[in-house]
Amino acid sequence: MLSLFADDSNDLSHFKDEEMRFAAQFTRSQLGCFKESKSWDIRDALRLIAMRHLQGTLFNKNTLCKLPEMKEWKPSLLAFHLINEDFWGPMDPLLGTVAPATRKQIAHTMDSLWMMRTQPEDVLMKLRPIPTFEMDYCEEARACRMLSVAPLGWETGVDLIGTPFQSYRIQVCYCMRKWTITKRFSDFIQLQKEMYAEVDLLPNILRKDMMFKFQIGDKVARAKGLVLFVEKMHHSLAARGMYSPRLMAFLGVDVLRIHLEEEGRVAKILDSVNLNIGSVWHPVDEVWLRKWRKFVMGRGARRYMPPGKITNLRLMEEVPLTISTRSGVDVTYTKWMPKKGMVLGKDYRSLNYNMFAYLKCVHGGGPWISSKDKEIDDKLREMPLISKSEFGGVAGFRCVVGTGLEAIIRLQSFMRMAMCLIKKMKNHTDKLSHEAEGVREVLYRYKEKCIEDDTHAYIRKEEERRAMGYLEAASTFTQKTWRAKKQIAVGGKALEAIKEAQEIFAEASGTLEQPADASPLVVEDVENIVAIPSTEEYTVTFHEGMPFSVGLGEYAATGETVVTQLRDDGRDFVAKLGADKKETQKMPLIVMKSVLVAINDCPTKALSFQQVKDRVAKTPFPISLELRKPLEETHQLHQLKVFEAEDIKLQAFKRLLVHGMPIKLHNKKKTPIKSTIWLTTTHLAWRTEDYSPDTDVAKFLKSCQLSHLVKKFKRWEGMHNGEAVAGVTRSMLEAANGKKYSGAVQDYTLTYEDIGCTVASECQKLFAETTAWGQADVLKDFHTRDAQNLFDIKFVREGKLSPGFQSKAKENHCFTVHLQAFDKKGNEVAKSRVLEFEVDLSEDDAEGKSAAELSALKMEMRDVVVWGLTRIVAEARSSKYFLGEDGRTHRRKAPVRRLRII
Repeated sequence: MLSLFADDSNDLSHFKDEEMRFAAQFTRSQLGCFKESKSWDIRDALRLIAMRHLQGTLFNKNTLCKLPEMKEWKPSLLAFHLINEDFWGPMDPLLGTVAPATRKQIAHTMDSLWMMRTQPEDVLMKLRPIPTFEMDYCEEARACRMLSVAPLGWETGVDLIGTPFQSYRIQVCYCMRKWTITKRFSDFIQLQKEMYAEVDLLPNILRKDMMFKFQIGDKVARAKGLVLFVEKMHHSLAARGMYSPRLMAFLGVDVLRIHLEEEGRVAKILDSVNLNIGSVWHPVDEVWLRKWRKFVMGRGARRYMPPGKITNLRLMEEVPLTISTRSGVDVTYTKWMPKKGMVLGKDYRSLNYNMFAYLKCVHGGGPWISSKDKEIDDKLREMPLISKSEFGGVAGFRCVVGTGLEAIIRLQSFMRMAMCLIKKMKNHTDKLSHEAEGVREVLYRYKEKCIEDDTHAYIRKEEERRAMGYLEAASTFTQKTWRAKKQIAVGGKALEAIKEAQEIFAEASGTLEQPADASPLVVEDVENIVAIPSTEEYTVTFHEGMPFSVGLGEYAATGETVVTQLRDDGRDFVAKLGADKKETQKMPLIVMKSVLVAINDCPTKALSFQQVKDRVAKTPFPISLELRKPLEETHQLHQLKVFEAEDIKLQAFKRLLVHGMPIKLHNKKKTPIKSTIWLTTTHLAWRTEDYSPDTDVAKFLKSCQLSHLVKKFKRWEGMHNGEAVAGVTRSMLEAANGKKYSGAVQDYTLTYEDIGCTVASECQKLFAETTAWGQADVLKDFHTRDAQNLFDIKFVREGKLSPGFQSKAKENHCFTVHLQAFDKKGNEVAKSRVLEFEVDLSEDDAEGKSAAELSALKMEMRDVVVWGLTRIVAEARSSKYFLGEDGRTHRRKAPVRRLRII
């Protein structure tokens, strides 16, 4: 009887591909090995399969030939790792041990393992070392990309002071070899610290966890994180053709020994004494080859260093040549030619294409030299130029043929044959036209007819061009160009058609709206409801190469776009051990909370915040931003009584509203809040909630998981901006960086080490969180505001005409603003929305005045506010009503949008 609970963990059906199932069942047959084959025989088999793949791909990319015995790479790689037992199952979280993986686990997880992502090219030793400090290493030693690491468990021990720790056992598989190492977590932290000075950016960061001191941390997750850190570090460097000697030493890799072992075995596969049909030989300097042989043949104490770059320039020399031009002028030039008297086997040796391509790929140098025979002579073909810096500063040397030489030779032979055939046909034609009777006359008549047909065709084409309205089109083009330059608006319907065409083409091409032919550029703008005093506007231009990192946010109440951030973490942050930023390019002067008015002369008032972001992203350099910054110096409300002329007083009152007029806002459910009223060309805005800049450093540190710095920051004492300060403040955090330097936006006058933060990762996190803190505070300022357009203001009344006022508020100090109310769907309702305001004086302005004087002054201030808002409402009412196409009067509910030409 079959069991219903039979174990299918080793069932080969989990492999979906038939070739993978065969490789998992017959592992040695897949590699072409026997049962008695040793570990080095298995490595040789996989290396042979990789080299056969590379002979048809990497070394000679243009070849179309494939060896018939070539095996599939991925099944062969799976068979190799199965024989070596490199696959492991999940780790036991209690015992810290692992068991060999089942076929089911391998089939489901092999696509995510680094060992199964290896390509044939990864076997080659062509990675160059990165500069490593305070460590001895060979700069000529090469490494390969074939590296994978797997956790095998952990062991718990106790140090000299009785603190428990874990030692992690890790399996290292490098270049078809494997071994086991044991490392503590502190060893990995030390490695990460040393790698900071050698690598620009670490792929992931290890962080200490106090939970492990109490033996309650997730050891399985930590073991996987350590393995992932090592693998990502190596493969990220390998993607750029480099490796870290420090990381290799940490993993126990003897880079130089494995390099010489692999190079000897690869050379044995690629080298041959015979030459394929259509191929050529490549001579190599014997002096360099002698060093290379010592390196490959060295073992144990007789180990030699790698030979360095190939030095084939020793085989060539510059020979001056002179040619005579048709005008009889002699021109002298130099040409690289083989040296005379060189002997094969003494001065050089000839290698086949694959062998030379491999040596040049690993060691560099050159140049390429090719010859049909093993002995080089003066009949070498001309070679393409190489750079001056590649071979010891020699400029102008012409490199011989590179990859795909056989195809080039055959193509040249074919072109010579074709040129000979063309010349032969031309000679036959010339002889026929000179000797055959009547042939010349026929050829002249044919040529005359061809010229006549071409002339008639050209005349017909010009007549058709004029008949199709060429002159009318030219006249229209001239008129449109003149109108665009003079900014003369055409009809509204025409502008709508032009605008629609611009939007259609912009959406289809994914770019900004552009004028078609001679059509003007039509944009949509919002007309002002009221006129406001001249605001402080300025233009900032960003050219290509300048840092463009301006944080923009949405002023949701009015629909405007404002500047919310100027700092940039990637541009401004500098680590303590990082390179100095001595030439930081300064950004143009931009004021925080400035309102964006236009982008490259295109107004943004009619655009949503998302449309503004899309336009900034699609606009090519240079980008010009027209901004309006908040007004700074204005008259206070109690100072407006000095103006006697009403028009001057009204302008001063508007200027105060544009800057922001402090006032109290009453609510029948809450105590009055300190509010502010603002005026724009289309909206009246006010603050609905209490707001003050967030300066709580302790709360900020807790929110970004840096609570351990709270006490240290509170105990800090020192000087900042020439004043004694107790405790780290927000302004100090905004002025701190890893080093002191003059940044793109501000000068960083403090370092994190000065205020007590010494961990590099915490400094970087603190800088980024401070940037986000500042932007969030600005956005909070705008989110506490509400607004309605000026058309929705019905009237303004003196006194306490609403039950929302508190009993303490005096009648002569209060006024109400009545607005059009809307339901949740945006429809108008009969009931008005009432805002209850009370004028107020600051403590400085109220100092030294009696209660009667304060009451009288506040009543005068209330009267000025009511008078000024009434005048603004009357000004808005002049454009509030319009005569519609039906002949009836209608009320505008939103500012007017117009199309205009720029």
